[in-house]
This record gives sequence, C-alpha cells and structure tokens, in this order.
Amino acid sequence: MPNDIRQFFDCYRDSFNRLDGSSVTAHYHVPSMISSTASEGLFSDAASLAVNNNALCNSYRENGFLRADYVENVCLDQGNDFYMADLQWTIQLKDKPAQQFNTTYQLARRGTPLSEHGPWKIEHVTAYSEKRFRKDDAI
Repeated sequence: MPNDIRQFFDCYRDSFNRLDGSSVTAHYHVPSMISSTASEGLFSDAASLAVNNNALCNSYRENGFLRADYVENVCLDQGNDFYMADLQWTIQLKDKPAQQFNTTYQLARRGTPLSEHGPWKIEHVTAYSEKRFRKDDAI
C-alpha cells in the first residue's frame, strides 16, 4: 500500500477512534455508495451521508467501542486516480470480544478541474462481513 493511501486510511481510522462522524464523512466523495448485506446506501448529498456516519459512530459508542485498527488484505493500484483496498478491521470493545470484519474500498481522486488530481476520497464501500449491533444500525 503506497504511503499516501496508508496515510488516508490512518486518518480514516483515527476519525472512527474519535467517534467523529463528521470527520468520517469528510473521507467520502458525494455521491458515494455503501453496500452491506443489510442494505445498500446511495448517498447523493453530504447531509444524508453524515446522518449515516454519525449513527454508526453513536452505535459504536453505545456498544463500548474502544478503538479500531486495520491491516491490508488485498490492494490494487488502478492508475493515478483510482485505488482499491480490501482491509481487515478489528474493533476493540469494552467488556466484549473484539469484532473482526473485512471491507473493500474504492478510492478516487477527483480534482477541479477534473484534469487535476484531488485528494483521495472513498467512492464505494462494500462492508461484506461486519456484524451490526442492532437491526436499525447505520450501514
């Protein structure tokens, strides 16, 4: 994993470790999509994405979240503006066993104008093995 991608995911992880839904949201492009076995979420505006990420952080908080860490499973460089990373996450919880799950991220750099490289942001997430705490949790 290139250093700039690692820095991106470290910052993303740190946002979760602060349970800061707004900071988590700042790592996403709008529109973006989050897919899971529970549902699919297409977020066409920052407000709906922020509601989802704040709900996820609140759910973690309510369930004894201590911290998150990741290791890379598979990464695929897709040129200058796209990158795919599959990460294994470990969520440490107070008085509960740690949760481990895998998530795939499609990153893109969109500049203004489009010919310029912007910062890395998440366009699509596939949360394919995370178990939710409650049925009504965010994606």
